[in-house]
Amino acid sequence: MKKAQSVLEQLEKAVTIGSVLTDSKSREFYSTDLSCTNGEIADLVLQPGNAQELADSIKVVTDAGMNIVPRGGGMSYTQGYQPEKKESVLIDMRSMDRVLEINSEDMYVTVEAGCTWKKLYEALAEQDLRTPYFGPLSGMYATVGGTISQNSLFLGSGTYNTAAESVLGVKVALANGTLLQTGSAAHKNGSPFWRHFGPDLTGLFTADTGAFGVKAEITLRLIEAPAVTLFMSFSFPTLDAMLKTQTILARKRICAECYGFDPYYNESFENLGFTFGEGLAVLRDVAVKEGGIKGLWSSFKVATSGKTFLKKVNYSLHMTFDSYDRDVAYKGLETARQVCLEQGGTEIDNTLPTVFRAQPFGGVRTVLLGAEGELWLPIHGFMPLSKAVEIGRLTEEFFEKHRSTMQELNIHSSYLTCFSGTEFVIEPSIYWHDELGDFRLSLIEDEFAEKWAKIPADEEKRAVALKLREGLRDLYDKNGCCHLQLGKYYPFQEMMDEPLRELLNGVKDVVDPQRVINPGTLGLR
Repeated sequence: MKKAQSVLEQLEKAVTIGSVLTDSKSREFYSTDLSCTNGEIADLVLQPGNAQELADSIKVVTDAGMNIVPRGGGMSYTQGYQPEKKESVLIDMRSMDRVLEINSEDMYVTVEAGCTWKKLYEALAEQDLRTPYFGPLSGMYATVGGTISQNSLFLGSGTYNTAAESVLGVKVALANGTLLQTGSAAHKNGSPFWRHFGPDLTGLFTADTGAFGVKAEITLRLIEAPAVTLFMSFSFPTLDAMLKTQTILARKRICAECYGFDPYYNESFENLGFTFGEGLAVLRDVAVKEGGIKGLWSSFKVATSGKTFLKKVNYSLHMTFDSYDRDVAYKGLETARQVCLEQGGTEIDNTLPTVFRAQPFGGVRTVLLGAEGELWLPIHGFMPLSKAVEIGRLTEEFFEKHRSTMQELNIHSSYLTCFSGTEFVIEPSIYWHDELGDFRLSLIEDEFAEKWAKIPADEEKRAVALKLREGLRDLYDKNGCCHLQLGKYYPFQEMMDEPLRELLNGVKDVVDPQRVINPGTLGLR
């Protein structure tokens, strides 16, 4: 800690007073992600206030031979910001959360990396604008910088792909304290309207989990907010039927979102305590308005069955249709309806997608925990459409193989299926009762935190759950799947061929020759 003390004295001159945390509780809190694994604890937690302060601080830390680990909203479950080495300074980016420029003429927005998707969405909505991809379900906490670093899909992804594909340029603080700008904003007399100003150097800093530098500012594309949004849900008797339907719809590019849930997830909705009542109240307040909420439309079969609308559904598929014109949106919905019917689906209450869009960035309890406070830990495979049905079958076979052990230990599983443009993701989740920890408890409502705070640690169940997760990861890797949110969990180096691995390491040597920026991420040490 002597080195940390020396760095602290220098940092206090470089950053705003009170923005360096040194107490053990804060250091442990910020060094722990959702992966249920243990890393090192940062010696200091730095909270810079702007890009220059960030760059100056990084130079102080790296000149002293200490490591830098960037953290966004903390939603990583792949050890993305858990320090791997001792003598690390963790950078909490959430103080850098300003929307710097909304350019409605050239259709781009620039934000500081610590801005949440919720804050950005609300700022843009005031001008009837939106980013193409506009956030994960955890967007109340998830930051733009963290999401671009990890890559993500969900809101808007059916049409506009993953988060990284909405990026036009980034300003990055490198290990030596230099601020590097990518895209057309790097032009001495230019502006950030274009990503491909020469080679796509922006791409180096997307999905890198902070391996090459710390993102300070990000510029994203803008689109006009859809004038109308429609919703539809279907049930399917088998996973095969639902996955085949999703791949057909993905090729048609008509769904803004299209996501499916398995029987366990569907049944759990009744017990989740999820605030559908609040969401539906919002919808009822605007039901008399022809355009709904910012163009939100519903056939209003919604809410007739309350929270039990998915209880007896086997596999459920939920679709959203955005357009500038109601007739165009209806054409997309009717096309999707025909596909669902042809594949053996039955139309059901469309409550879930309607409420998700009415309140896209609600709390994260129902994302992070099971209905009875169980820990939630996901794993995923990212694949071409042609592999979706096959990988779905392999996933079910995997869980069936381990069913007796899971039943004995009361470990449950569910999975989300979704597409991003013409790419497909299957994301199984594993649930078990175990100690939640301070970070998870800080993210949920007080009444639930108080209720579940005393759930004891269960190392036996945790060890089995983590082993199951590893087994799924290896299964997906064996079958050629890729991954988002690589962090320090997925064996990225081992999956690449030698020339690409050499290039990746060469880039690291140029931007971070001492290898002090988030050591271990992407397998770079």
